[in-house]
Amino acid sequence: MAGGRSQTRAPSRSDPIRAGRKALDVAQLCTLRPLPQAVIDEFDKPLIDLLQDAESAIRAKVALRLAACSWAPREAVRMLAFEPLDISEPIIARSPVIGDDDLLELAGTDSDRRMLIARRPSVSEAVSAALARHREPRCLMALARNDNAALPDRSAADFAAVARSEAELQEALAARTDMGLGLARAIYALAGDVVKLTLTRAYPELDPARIDAAVDDAEAKTPDGDQAAAALADRLQQIGALTKTDVLRAARNGRSDIADHAVARLTGLPASDWRRALSRSPLRVSLLAGRAMAMTSEEAGGFYLALVDSGRAHAIGPDGLAQATSDIYSGFSRDDARKALHRLGADGSIG
Repeated sequence: MAGGRSQTRAPSRSDPIRAGRKALDVAQLCTLRPLPQAVIDEFDKPLIDLLQDAESAIRAKVALRLAACSWAPREAVRMLAFEPLDISEPIIARSPVIGDDDLLELAGTDSDRRMLIARRPSVSEAVSAALARHREPRCLMALARNDNAALPDRSAADFAAVARSEAELQEALAARTDMGLGLARAIYALAGDVVKLTLTRAYPELDPARIDAAVDDAEAKTPDGDQAAAALADRLQQIGALTKTDVLRAARNGRSDIADHAVARLTGLPASDWRRALSRSPLRVSLLAGRAMAMTSEEAGGFYLALVDSGRAHAIGPDGLAQATSDIYSGFSRDDARKALHRLGADGSIG
């Protein structure tokens, strides 16, 4: 009996060879064929104990064996995923057992691990977004070329920041047809003519002429009235087609209802607050809105003149308008302008 107990006792840390041999045996036993989850769970803790005692070369062999097994003991796999890269690489690269929570944690470690994650057989939107935040060209290229990686619209700014100076990344993204419209628009905005052409073939709604025609048609068919204008602004925003150009077009065409709701959607300011702010200080408020919507200074000046033409603002000489525009554009960032606009709409204080 004593001999039997001795054989089943866990090896000590002073016996790494024996621990390694047993770890390999357990790993082989776990992966020969699918086993009930309850049985796999029973193997998990003993395997972890053995791996902690085993030499790194053995842990690497076990990681290689467990990496391709979809029913491998989860906690043992997770432990190996956070080992040095010479051990963890196969686990990070392809183990179906580690989940998004593990991958999100690994994505915050180093660029080598991020590259392995970007090339995995499946990459969720959440994991892609975590990788994209680091804005590493090689990693973003790997994601763009991975047909099984989901590329979220919320990462559009990260991809665009890198793609602006990486023509190869533009081309890799343009070759995909499964991007969200937000990401496609972000790449279209900075791409060269060849990439633009590729993108518009896959996403016809990116074609400026098509967009303008659709918006013109929608505006023409939208009856006067606040409810209809609000519905139009909502529809355009939902399809990613609402831009500062629509504000200018509506204002110049005398469609103040559409212009107001377009400004509201693009600045995040309720339409009622925008109108209240505009009535208090038309010049300052319209220029702040132009700055917040990323209008050029010339476009912002044109927006104010359209408001003058529609009787919503007082006429001002060219020099005065140019000086006021310069003051706003030099004194406020886009975000500062948006915040000032919100304050003015709420309580009349630009601050």
